[in-house]
Amino acid sequence: MEFIVAGAPRSANANPRSRRRWRERVAQAAQERLQDEGGPTNQDLTVLVIYFFQGETSLDVDNIAKSLLDGLKGVLFRDDQQVSELVVRKSRFTAGLSLIGASPYLLDAIERMSQAGSDFVYVRADSAPDHGRIP
Repeated sequence: MEFIVAGAPRSANANPRSRRRWRERVAQAAQERLQDEGGPTNQDLTVLVIYFFQGETSLDVDNIAKSLLDGLKGVLFRDDQQVSELVVRKSRFTAGLSLIGASPYLLDAIERMSQAGSDFVYVRADSAPDHGRIP
């Protein structure tokens, strides 16, 4: 499952009102993509988060993850303890950016958001990895 959230993420250190609004946007974006899936999963997950930005950013990747995962609680998963692997990245993007392994959904989002001049966060959740293998 993958989805995007338009705009810059809110840090775990942002003011409470700003964090709450961000969590609500995250939840809404996930719900729109999950509408046919039922409810939150009970299985463990691996989550990939990429913040695509234009210009400059001072956000730390560890602060991006907390507020985002809080927004997914009760929507994608029942509790964030189910996230057994988390990869967080921030990447500057421009129109025509070439990414190896990107889904058509992500490539379309990059094209749309670069034309709009908007930062966004891409989230992909998959079944938990094989814990017997070290990445």
